[in-house]
Amino acid sequence: MDLKQKSLLSTYVEKLANGNFAEQDVLGFLLLIQKQADDIKWINEVTELAINRVQYKGIIKDYLLETRKKFALMSQSKVSLRIHDVFSFKELRNGLNKALSDCDMGELPHERINDFVACLISILQQIIITDEHDKEIGKLFFAISNKEVILMAEVAIANNLLKKTNVVFPVLTANNRYVNLKKQDQYDTPYLFLDDVVEIVNRDGKLDIIIPN
Repeated sequence: MDLKQKSLLSTYVEKLANGNFAEQDVLGFLLLIQKQADDIKWINEVTELAINRVQYKGIIKDYLLETRKKFALMSQSKVSLRIHDVFSFKELRNGLNKALSDCDMGELPHERINDFVACLISILQQIIITDEHDKEIGKLFFAISNKEVILMAEVAIANNLLKKTNVVFPVLTANNRYVNLKKQDQYDTPYLFLDDVVEIVNRDGKLDIIIPN
């Protein structure tokens, strides 16, 4: 990393530490630190997905297609299915702090990590998902509940009657510290923004989620 890159990275890290960042800063930070963090799987995969969008081929796409297969099998066997995020919050936190430490930067507190992940979720919304033959089968989109900010995936599967149905499942999650929402039901079913773009901005050091009407 040359002197200019180090200067830019220092600026981004200062923003992260002070909480004075939004989604565009998170993307800029990832682009700068990616090569320095080649041993941190999620940083490389998320950055590649953010850059390449529908053309991305990697671990996250494999996860999406594998989860789709599990849902298809479940529809035939009626076996229950438990879904885990592609990268856990702990994995995201530890990887980010390791990357910062490797660059002689201090670790971020839990609240800042949560803000970072919320911005990641916003960056990755509306990415088209394709199957092994590059046929469109769904997309990633933004969702939010009273407790969580969620990157959701919607994909089409064929049930045992060969009819298509859509399934929805979480890919990444963060705590909702930003919008006071009324629970839709006892399960806190999230509000889904399948065809809308949600924006995360920073107002006076606090993230604000701009939700379409």
